[in-house]
Amino acid sequence: MNCSLQETTSRFAGIHLCEQEAQLSDDVCTIHAVLETPRHITLLLYADVSLMARLAQNIMHQEVVTQRDIQDVAIEYFNVVCGRVAANMYRAARISSRFQTPKFFQGCYLPDGHPCSQCVLNFKGENMENVRLVCMAGQCSNNTSLTCEPA
Repeated sequence: MNCSLQETTSRFAGIHLCEQEAQLSDDVCTIHAVLETPRHITLLLYADVSLMARLAQNIMHQEVVTQRDIQDVAIEYFNVVCGRVAANMYRAARISSRFQTPKFFQGCYLPDGHPCSQCVLNFKGENMENVRLVCMAGQCSNNTSLTCEPA
């Protein structure tokens, strides 16, 4: 997941992310996708809107972008990230999966249910923008929960 996110961000937008602890700002968006595997893996990308705006500007080669541009680019970007994650899962463990089209949400979006397990990776961009990639697998009946807390 780490390499998929960092390489895609660098290759498509020229933005370099460094894995490190980071707190999200008050102005975040969420891109959400479900990988359809035997355990249904949910991927969530929480990102400072300023990073997603810069991503859209760099990909579109335009200085001025609209909220709709940011949303469309974020969905396509995460679509590529999810495709790379699915391909890496197949190479590493022969787990076949396909993923649903990512969905964009303004603010912090938390899916219903409780994850059995989760992996959280935090990144910081060179302009101090923050990103959090969360992978949740399965559903449990316990009260394990994920929080999306800004700084």
